[in-house]
Amino acid sequence: MKISASEWKRKAVHAGMGLFALALRWLTWEQAALCALAALLFNLFVIPHFGRGLYRATSGHRDAGIVAYPAMVLVLVLICRGQYLPMAAAVWAMMAFGDPAASIFGTAFGGPTLPWNPGKTWIGLFANWAFGGIGSVAVFGFTARGVSALAVAILMGGAGLFAFFESVRSGIDDNLVPALPTLFFLAWVSLANPPFPTPGRPALWLAVLVNAGVAAAAHRARAVSLSGAVAGAAVGTAILAAGGAGAYAVLWGFFVAGTVASRWGYREKAKRGTAQAREGRRGAEHVAANCLLAALIALLSPFQARWGIAFAACFAAALADTLGTEFGSLYGRRAFSPLGGGDLAVGTPGAVSWPGLVAAAGGAALIAVVGRLAGLVPAAGIWVVVAAGFLGALAESAANDLGRRFGFKLDHEFANAMNTFAGAAIAAEIWLSLAKSGLYLPLEG
Repeated sequence: MKISASEWKRKAVHAGMGLFALALRWLTWEQAALCALAALLFNLFVIPHFGRGLYRATSGHRDAGIVAYPAMVLVLVLICRGQYLPMAAAVWAMMAFGDPAASIFGTAFGGPTLPWNPGKTWIGLFANWAFGGIGSVAVFGFTARGVSALAVAILMGGAGLFAFFESVRSGIDDNLVPALPTLFFLAWVSLANPPFPTPGRPALWLAVLVNAGVAAAAHRARAVSLSGAVAGAAVGTAILAAGGAGAYAVLWGFFVAGTVASRWGYREKAKRGTAQAREGRRGAEHVAANCLLAALIALLSPFQARWGIAFAACFAAALADTLGTEFGSLYGRRAFSPLGGGDLAVGTPGAVSWPGLVAAAGGAALIAVVGRLAGLVPAAGIWVVVAAGFLGALAESAANDLGRRFGFKLDHEFANAMNTFAGAAIAAEIWLSLAKSGLYLPLEG
């Protein structure tokens, strides 16, 4: 397929802006933030008057990607203040060089499409990883005045995650999706203490055998589809082997409660058009959306109290969302906007109801209690997991409600993954702020 001249120009500008990341070698974070803010304002108010040739849809007043790009750079700079600016530069390079490479190679060469997103190809995914990874290593090395072999490995791993996140269907501009989770990964791996053996952690071979048997039984019981069984076995193995029995118990608390909620009153929900597809059986897409972040936390971090709380909060948010949706659609007689937009029809994306909110709080509390009994969540952290889980689920409803108002539609699985990220981030922020006796700012030096 031929790439149009306007698209070549758009990609050239996109990549060219990434060269400004090199300036973070000399700029303070305040100066860098002012530059990013100026670029954002320029793209918001000046580009529409003379730069519309860069738009994908020239009929629109503004182009979402052109606005989202500097906005995300500004967020990266604000998070990576001081000595961590090279980390922001590395993620900026992934945005600048990985995305255009994916589009160019995917369009030019085609090939097999991704199973989770038929609109993108394997060639585009690997091009995103290769160019984004090499670019991030080069930019990080320049801005940090050197790069170690370990840093190269971490950055290439981060670029792989970035490419994956960008390939996921989200319903919003892809400049907004992969940068923050990738920064989260880079910070987590490079700044956390090295993992130590977790009590109750079995050998890998035993974790594989246990989860293979569990997956086969769940598939036979029609609780999961074949793809869900395979994905569930992989996630379960990672969580059991890396996080131990306590983390595995939290995973099972989520799975059992979520499955029961989906089956509860299924016929009535099916009549109303609000029931889960496939009679509530979970597929690989559900496993990835609800469990992937928790599995990464288990694999990448020592299970100190703060990370155990973040792990539990992932599932607290996922179960709060599941129970809120299932019981809200079944028992809710009146639904309304979480952002004060008035009454809505039951089942409307983003709508909440009082039975749903109560069920959501109950789901978050259930995971917090399981986490406490499993030794993963300290007694003082129970309320943190409950609050983070409830707010994470509410964040998804708010995002869907905003989409309804402003004309975008979040992909369902992306929205589910987003609420686990929100739950983990909120839990970590509350717990670290309590430990500090003040507001915790990420990556503070």
